[in-house]
Amino acid sequence: MNNKRSIAFTVELLGLFILLILVIVMITQVFVMSRARTIEARHLTQAVMMAQSTAEAASSEHDLSLLAEKLKGMDNVQSAVADVSGGSLDIVFDTDGNLKGKDFCIVLHRAEEERESGVYTTDSIEVYYCVPGQHEGKLYDLSAGSHFTAEEVGS
Repeated sequence: MNNKRSIAFTVELLGLFILLILVIVMITQVFVMSRARTIEARHLTQAVMMAQSTAEAASSEHDLSLLAEKLKGMDNVQSAVADVSGGSLDIVFDTDGNLKGKDFCIVLHRAEEERESGVYTTDSIEVYYCVPGQHEGKLYDLSAGSHFTAEEVGS
């Protein structure tokens, strides 16, 4: 009779131990998922700030080559290359300080519309989390418009 109680106690203890392990696994998964979401949110926040900074700089300069030179002077900008004939600009932002780390690549496409008072430009800014030259997936995109007078354009 004492042996049956001992077996029942062992089975109950084993069941509680398995239940405890399952609870620990579920809590661990919640923390891991929370960490992944936090990192994703941080990257999205950085992408938004970089896109806004690029849009602000783009609204101050009509010429893409001069804009590239301005952007090279910004903090954390590794490179800025203008393709004037294609109306685009490729910018690489470094956020982690690691030369071999992943960076944010920004592609700015500019379309122009002639108006009586000057030129209206529409900038489409796309932010990628990438190794330079290899876009992995778009994180954020932003459209911004600017008006440049004939004197600013140089016509």
